[in-house]
Amino acid sequence: MFTIVLPVSSVEATAADAKPVREASGSPLRILIVDDEVEIRETLAEILSGAQHNVITAGSGREALERMASERYDVIVSDIRMPDLDGRALYREIERRWPEQARRVVFVTGDTLASGFRDSVTEYGRP
Repeated sequence: MFTIVLPVSSVEATAADAKPVREASGSPLRILIVDDEVEIRETLAEILSGAQHNVITAGSGREALERMASERYDVIVSDIRMPDLDGRALYREIERRWPEQARRVVFVTGDTLASGFRDSVTEYGRP
């Protein structure tokens, strides 16, 4: 579950008026972002870091598995479509190696969710 907090302001508000928004719980999460597209990975990292979370990125499913072998994460945000080891295969491997971490996976994609993707996401019970 994610909480997104957007500030409400008038048109006259300036960037100097903006203050970082902290998560309601007050404690930053440790988040792993897995995406082969640099721009998307960096944008997600910037947004979540701006919300005071500790963000680590991986450019592939294999790199994510290497990081997960030595570190634990509160949230794992994974692209569905990636070369080599896609999000679904990454999820299955996480579930096999670290079942307690599998419930922390959230899928993202720039693609329209075709029925095959929807079926996979439903099968895994992940958002």
